[in-house]
Amino acid sequence: MPPPPPKTITAGQEVVSAFDGAITFRNLLHPTRNFNLEVTFHDHHPHLLRLREHEPPAHFHYLQVEYFQVLEGSLYVDAGPKRILLTPSDDELPVEAWVRNRVIPGPLSSDQQTTRFLLSGPAAQGPRMLDYIFYENYYRYMDAMISTGQAIEFIQILSMFDAGGSCIALPWYIPFGMTVSRVMGVVLGRWLGGVMGYQPYYKEWTTDWDTAAKRMRSSIFQKRFAAS
Repeated sequence: MPPPPPKTITAGQEVVSAFDGAITFRNLLHPTRNFNLEVTFHDHHPHLLRLREHEPPAHFHYLQVEYFQVLEGSLYVDAGPKRILLTPSDDELPVEAWVRNRVIPGPLSSDQQTTRFLLSGPAAQGPRMLDYIFYENYYRYMDAMISTGQAIEFIQILSMFDAGGSCIALPWYIPFGMTVSRVMGVVLGRWLGGVMGYQPYYKEWTTDWDTAAKRMRSSIFQKRFAAS
């Protein structure tokens, strides 16, 4: 079943908290890019300590390039078969569309309490893209589930990822894995999820509801959520 109605977020709020406070971020203006998140990992938070032991699943974006630039601390970025350690002395790292990727906190240090980095990208054509409203909905959903001890629902994740032009990456040995991932996002996330009541965006979590509603109206399976 879809998650319960989320806690209301006011339009002027700048900082989004996720994973019970382990990760926070805010959106900064960028002269050319559509979104520019300043993300902070609170390195010694229990959830991030567990993340070092159990790496998150890889994913990929098929419409946009993502850029990573570390401001404080260090960060591992898996991009395709490579694991790259980024520090403040490195230039920003682009991760191209259709490349499997994930982010993992860098080496833990007792002297380093936080890791801070910029995550940015350009706009995409059409109603599906990574941007601030995707990230605030996805991370507020994750925070709500973890903070209340509820199970994270796979169809809800697929619905949100589909809206963000993103897919869960299947294991590399599955034939046509990226194509299968895209089909899963559309069929399970958008079509079945829409019928079952899973929304890619929730009004209570979205600071730019007009944009979110416009995007959902582009799908016959989701347009009923635009007025919620």
